[in-house]
Amino acid sequence: MNVIAIGAHPDDIEIGAGGSIALHRARGDSVRFLILTRGGELSPPAKRETEAREAADVLDVDDIHVMGYDDTKVPYDNEIVKRIDDHLTEIDVDRAYIHTEEDTHQDHRHAALASIAAGRNTDEVLAFESPSTRSSFDPQYYNSLSEEFLERKIDAIRTHKSQREKKYLEAEAMKGLARFRGRQANTRYAEAFQVIRIREDQTATHELTTEMLD
Repeated sequence: MNVIAIGAHPDDIEIGAGGSIALHRARGDSVRFLILTRGGELSPPAKRETEAREAADVLDVDDIHVMGYDDTKVPYDNEIVKRIDDHLTEIDVDRAYIHTEEDTHQDHRHAALASIAAGRNTDEVLAFESPSTRSSFDPQYYNSLSEEFLERKIDAIRTHKSQREKKYLEAEAMKGLARFRGRQANTRYAEAFQVIRIREDQTATHELTTEMLD
């Protein structure tokens, strides 16, 4: 499976889908990170981009591309839709992990809209949550995580040292959310997603699990 994960800022992908990315790589799937901005909040953009690349290394991601839009100024127009679509076409993507529209951050919302438009022909599109996601986020799909893959997600988030002041990035916060989503999915830990499109009726299932790797 060819997978792409699209985040508005460095650390968005790790927060929303880091455990799932680790699972994909463990089963041999190809994964690309596409980050729309170089960040800038609390730290110079160059440092945040470096941290993003370190996080991608922790998760063993095949490659990472940074578009370079300004923080808080991700557009929603024909240009960004085409740029994202070019990446989807280049890797012949099977599944895309993207932001949800149910978010209070304008970059996240625009990233979601542009990704949905670009991924109109992609078989599977799943939207992840973030700390700024609204309570209206309604997941229908869960990836079950073992403790090993949850810890790998947390290790990737820890590479973003410039963001350490943010309490929601603490390990206990990540574990708490994973436990909450795990209870919903009848497993120990999980990441939750809204289904934008999926190839088959797999909602409310755990398509990626540790057992599948045995």
